[in-house]
Amino acid sequence: MSATAPPVPEAVTWHDAECGGYAGDLPHWERLAAARGGPLLDLGAGSGRVALHLASRGFEVVAVDADRTLLEALAARAVERGVAIETVAGDVRGLALGRLFPLVLAPMQLLHMLGGETGRRRALTAVRQHLAPGGTFAAAILAEPLPPSGRAEPLPDVREVDGWVHSSLPIEVRVSATGIEIVRLRQLVAPDGHLTEQLDVTSVDRLPPGIIEAEVHEAGLRLVGTEAIAETDEHVASVALLMEADDG
Repeated sequence: MSATAPPVPEAVTWHDAECGGYAGDLPHWERLAAARGGPLLDLGAGSGRVALHLASRGFEVVAVDADRTLLEALAARAVERGVAIETVAGDVRGLALGRLFPLVLAPMQLLHMLGGETGRRRALTAVRQHLAPGGTFAAAILAEPLPPSGRAEPLPDVREVDGWVHSSLPIEVRVSATGIEIVRLRQLVAPDGHLTEQLDVTSVDRLPPGIIEAEVHEAGLRLVGTEAIAETDEHVASVALLMEADDG
């Protein structure tokens, strides 16, 4: 293998390194899946963190993501593990599957990454159109108040694939009134020891109390409950919002 050609697409490996190890929310989604049944719709599925977990427990899963490379990795992993997952490449803001689901999930702060108010409203409207009667939409958002800006403290997220070592070190978190920026130092070490590195900045919207509730209502949904998702050493606390179609 050439030292300039990692065996796995970098989009997949970085996604795995920075998101794949998070498991703090999985019990919440599994409990909801057991209560609502399938099929369930996993939005922003990425390389399969939630979809593979639920499919391995016998739930029927349809996984949606805008990144085809991540979905290809998800599909290959499903085959390797002997589970069936239907993958759909598409943007949740324009999703039109023509199907209804008793449970729709938006894990890992997807609602923070839709390009602001306009994107969220489009996504919420699309979700409403895919909810079966009596169905539930569960979405994770960051718990407020957020920690202040400052230097990040976690250890690096590290993945090794066929001698290639990917290290992602959070070095700074910038919190403003409207958004959050997470600055990471990504280092890639080839099997021959050659090191390359770059800074990566992830920007997400902030959702202070009251903002999302109004948007949910306007999309034809209603908030029926919340569940706290505890913080971990690498991730701040979240809240799972539980919503249903507002047929009244």
